[in-house]
Amino acid sequence: MPVSDFYEGPSGLVTLSTTTETAICSLFGVTTKRGWAVAVRCKVGSTTAAAGNGVRFRLVRPANTPNASATASGSAQDFSAPASLLQFATAYTVAPTVGVVLADWEVPQVGGNPYTEYPIQGAEWGVPAIANNTVNAGIHVFATLGVATSTPVSADIVWSE
Repeated sequence: MPVSDFYEGPSGLVTLSTTTETAICSLFGVTTKRGWAVAVRCKVGSTTAAAGNGVRFRLVRPANTPNASATASGSAQDFSAPASLLQFATAYTVAPTVGVVLADWEVPQVGGNPYTEYPIQGAEWGVPAIANNTVNAGIHVFATLGVATSTPVSADIVWSE
């Protein structure tokens, strides 16, 4: 019997073309419930970037008060699981900025890579019981291109409740 239910939220393809650090997805708690991020999946789509460049994905806590313009429950990995209480977002009226870095990964900036999953090793990343549009709310995935070439990227956050 599982200890908890697992959910995932996909960013969808986000096309970046500058080397600016960009938030591509977020996971927010609610005021009465915290959760645990257990993995992040990263993918780089088709790009003309030269071999040797990379995309840096970072999982962070915010340095500001982010406000997602639309939040949604994640997709349960078990169809009989209840709806997720945590909320996933990919669009913002106030985008998060990088605060404390929880994890940092580099993926080659070349097309054709499979999804790379980064499960946690022996501990989870806590999602605080702080709702959207509140200081310190959520955990966020950022992507930064190594070279300014149009590059579609995506990330999924997998969490448990």
